[in-house]
Amino acid sequence: MNTSRPLLLPLAIAVLAGCSDGTDVPPPPPSSLSIAPTAIPEGAPGEMNALRFRISMTEAQPAAVRVRYRTEGDSAQPDVDFLPAEGEVTLEPGALSAAITVDVFGNAADEPAKTLRLVYTVDGNAEATGDAALGTIANDDAQCTSPALKEPNPWRVFGADPLNYAHRGGVIDFPENTLYAYAEVATVGADVLEMDVYQTLDNELVILHDLSVDRTTNGGGQVVDLTLAELREFDAAYWFVPGVGTPRDRPEADYVFRGIATGDRPPPPGYSREDFRIPTLEEALQRFAGNLLNVELKPDLDGIGDYEQQIATLLLRYGRTSDIIAASFVDEAATAFKQAAPCIPTSVPLGQGTGLVLAAQGPGIIPPVPEHVSFQVPPDTSQITGDGQLPEGFFLQVVNEDFVADAHAANLAVQVWTINACEDMLQMMALGVDAIMTDRPVLLQSLLDTPPSERRCD
Repeated sequence: MNTSRPLLLPLAIAVLAGCSDGTDVPPPPPSSLSIAPTAIPEGAPGEMNALRFRISMTEAQPAAVRVRYRTEGDSAQPDVDFLPAEGEVTLEPGALSAAITVDVFGNAADEPAKTLRLVYTVDGNAEATGDAALGTIANDDAQCTSPALKEPNPWRVFGADPLNYAHRGGVIDFPENTLYAYAEVATVGADVLEMDVYQTLDNELVILHDLSVDRTTNGGGQVVDLTLAELREFDAAYWFVPGVGTPRDRPEADYVFRGIATGDRPPPPGYSREDFRIPTLEEALQRFAGNLLNVELKPDLDGIGDYEQQIATLLLRYGRTSDIIAASFVDEAATAFKQAAPCIPTSVPLGQGTGLVLAAQGPGIIPPVPEHVSFQVPPDTSQITGDGQLPEGFFLQVVNEDFVADAHAANLAVQVWTINACEDMLQMMALGVDAIMTDRPVLLQSLLDTPPSERRCD
């Protein structure tokens, strides 16, 4: 008697059912699908602009994936601020991205930004990371002729915990100055996204700390000698190792984000390859409309691109007049920016700040500085490096109780850089500073999330 036949028959049926197309190739794993938040200037009366929501998948699929969507009003009103939309977008086999556009109506009113929600569902071999994306209709009608609001100073915390400033998005925690880093650190809870802006050869504004791309990317050369298209080819996370920064001597496996920007490795769920390339300032303004920003102006090395005016114009187009600080250690850049946009808060530049700090030592005081809202200073002069910046052997403790008291008496926020050790973070908190800039915003946030009486360093 053959007893194996009853056992083999169900197995054969199961195998055939799993390969109904006649092949033995298993279906691919589902892709992660996300839609990023976005912002756009509203435009002039009678004009229509368009919010462009980017759809991204982490893995291409052999069959089409469909996204069904509809708009809902938040603070923005349908048919008044935007044209209601409902429909379906198809990502064809092999595609990794698509877009949904929502038309918005322009006006001439100086009013707060307005938001709408894009609600969506997914059909196909993809799993959505959310069910809605926020669209911001930015106010581009602000009259920027008056000084920035300083009474009360919105950048002071008045005895509360300091703001968590994610220095370059978190140099040690995440691949610095990438959209991925800024999105991740915002999710962690950082209060302010700090970014540096250079001008390219073709006068585009990009986010990068160094003049050269060599330290962080797989490319080479100076930003001012490269076009935006050339910079877009580089992998901005190429040299990053989590918890370390950008070392050159680690095993290949330690560079866990290497190759995402170039398409050689899939991005994490919720992100796309573009999030690991050198971003433009406008992309950051579109993506992080609801986050406080600190934009540092770098030297305009070629002197022909109207750099400060260009940054001011872009910030004003996106309505960033109260939730941002434009900082610069270059006095000429700070002055030029202030002339272009007096309504945008700024920090005291290096030359002016040095004179104020030195004059305030001991019994000295800091006089009123109505044109700026904050000091951005190191805890001491050991962090100031570079030939000729300080006399040899010079040392000064900048941030102490006296300095904090003097700055606050002049209604200036005290924002200290770059604080990476737990003990130093606790010391700055004890001194009552208004912000801590750090390469380790995850560590700082863990301290801020702990009740003050329980904050300890291991």
